[in-house]
Amino acid sequence: MSLYAKSILAIVLLGFAFVAAVSMLTLMGRTQKKTSPVFLRRLHKVSGGIFAIIFLVISYFCLHYVKMAGDGMSTRAVFHGVLALFLFAVLALKLSIAQFYRQFLRYVPGMGMTVFSLTLVVFLISAGYFFLVTEEPKPTGKPAGQMSGPTDAQRGAMLFDGKCSFCHYADKTTAKLGPGLEGVLKRETLPVSGRPATPENIERQLLTPYQNMPAVGKSLSSQEIKDLVAYLKTL
Repeated sequence: MSLYAKSILAIVLLGFAFVAAVSMLTLMGRTQKKTSPVFLRRLHKVSGGIFAIIFLVISYFCLHYVKMAGDGMSTRAVFHGVLALFLFAVLALKLSIAQFYRQFLRYVPGMGMTVFSLTLVVFLISAGYFFLVTEEPKPTGKPAGQMSGPTDAQRGAMLFDGKCSFCHYADKTTAKLGPGLEGVLKRETLPVSGRPATPENIERQLLTPYQNMPAVGKSLSSQEIKDLVAYLKTL
């Protein structure tokens, strides 16, 4: 599953967490009987169940990433993982109390709000961060002929910062989400795929990625791909 797909799934997860939290607060704190309590309980139960399923799906792919990254995980990824584990523990305890230990039901609302808060924080440091760093550069409004004209490598550096830096380090060989790219075109072979380290194979990797890499090149023009390769040559 691509990073975009997992990020979109995270948005859906946050949406169901919000619905579950609002339905619970409305059920407990409302003063006017405008909405049926039966409907609110059912809404909370259904949204909570869908939340749990999506959370497990995302967790599966995150565990696959942990296995692939090994000791090369970034500090942000480690923090994300620890919070996700704590979220899983609170969610599991909340569901256990609701099903089997009803004498502790008074603690369930607090756990529910903890689940929502943790979901929001985990979203912001994962999918939220991903959307932030992959934001498209804004046009300057100047005609092309009036621009000072950065070099291919300079344009490639800006593309790398917006499209690639979420997954790859440019100044080290340590793995992030993907392998570090320092000196990538000075090596004999490309990391992961093992293909010869040539500009042509870099372009091939961008357009038809190997293993878990998203098809970043399909959103780039041929000139942008050449700019990106020009920048990789400088690393």
